Amino acid sequence: MAASHPADLQRDQVSEAQPSIRKNSPLLYGMGALGSMAIGQAFGGYYQFYYVDVLGLAVALLAVINVVYGIWDIVNNPLVGYLSDNTRARWGRRRPWLLVALPFVLVILVLTYAVPEPFRQGSALFWYALVIVFLFETAATVMSVNYQALFPELFQRFRERTRASAYAQGFGMVGELIGFAFTPIVYTQFGFDGMAVLYAIVFGILVFVAVLMSSEDPTAQSEPPLRPKGAFGDVLRDRLFWHFAVVTSLIFFTTALYILATPFFTKYALRASPQAPALIFAAVFVVAILSVSVWSRLVRRVGTKRAWLWSIGIVLFATILSGLAPNLAVGVIVAAIAGLGLGGTQVCREMILAKLVDGSLERTGRRQEGIYYSLSMLFGRLSKIVQALALLLLLLLFGYVSGEDPGPHPDTAFRFLIGVLPLVCLVPAWILARRFPMGPDDELPAIGK
Repeated sequence: MAASHPADLQRDQVSEAQPSIRKNSPLLYGMGALGSMAIGQAFGGYYQFYYVDVLGLAVALLAVINVVYGIWDIVNNPLVGYLSDNTRARWGRRRPWLLVALPFVLVILVLTYAVPEPFRQGSALFWYALVIVFLFETAATVMSVNYQALFPELFQRFRERTRASAYAQGFGMVGELIGFAFTPIVYTQFGFDGMAVLYAIVFGILVFVAVLMSSEDPTAQSEPPLRPKGAFGDVLRDRLFWHFAVVTSLIFFTTALYILATPFFTKYALRASPQAPALIFAAVFVVAILSVSVWSRLVRRVGTKRAWLWSIGIVLFATILSGLAPNLAVGVIVAAIAGLGLGGTQVCREMILAKLVDGSLERTGRRQEGIYYSLSMLFGRLSKIVQALALLLLLLLFGYVSGEDPGPHPDTAFRFLIGVLPLVCLVPAWILARRFPMGPDDELPAIGK
């Protein structure tokens, strides 16, 4: 029997004092991540294209919707995390929230793309889109915060956690692949509304089964609920966490710009068919999925921080190339390079955040995954405001209004959006990640040192 690596033994000591009561399945957790990501990306990846380029909503009005979306997201994420951490129920802290939120997410997804005829034009379209986005964001936040907060609690040892992270990120990226790459094929065949119904049924079942079969640690409910000041106090003082959150948010901004730009970029800059976004997104996520196991092994070999820096650098390189792509074939190759880097950022993000949650447990004796995961997404939720500003820049600099009035140079506009603006986020992300004080054995300094 092979001897364990000393670094692995050191890392495994983090949570051995409080092991999971029942062994949870990384495969089942990954399948739930697949369903959740497919639903979320079928909404986030195409609602903007659908309302602007298909239904004719003015890009300035979509910018207003995205600002409202972003502000509300900033408010409700910490609230959901706090309520989740302080829930005391027979079914656990997370599962009751997940089982209530899931039906709402599925119904609103269908209503997003099955717009009733009276709401398909004029101010009615704007108000309908605003209400739908608001409702989806609320329900999806409850679901995503609680599902991600399950991870450190379900898988508490380092070896178990690295394996579960590979499943979660791998299957989650399959969900993203389906949500981004296969969605144009599905809605071309069945229409946007048919696509939404199909996704709600298939992926809703996956999430439901994964949630139902998970087993939360009952010791996490042994402490009485905290008041908001006590609950948020430790996290707010955790400078390492905020350093990490800024880096991951900058990467998230880049991803959000890429998602926003791709359907428009393939149409106007690459002059490709309506199915072309499927090829671009497929290249990103197929490579990202295949790279997850490689990145997981690399994390164990060279440490999480070094792998993190390499992955961000690859995404930065791919971003520069993407704005210069002359045709769809080159665009697909560049997308594959981006996917390689994104696979690494996902794996490293999960490992670092779980390590920060472990540190909080050691300091306070409490599991506060909900607050940590919700606040980790706090800056990232500003991505909708970043998208809104990007859309306004396209209007001001290039005259792009909507699909009905794309302006004189829509090709240049979307090359700028996909190849220039993301660099504003990625360069400082790499610099800040390099300054993150994580050692080669993934050790972190104590808070205040």
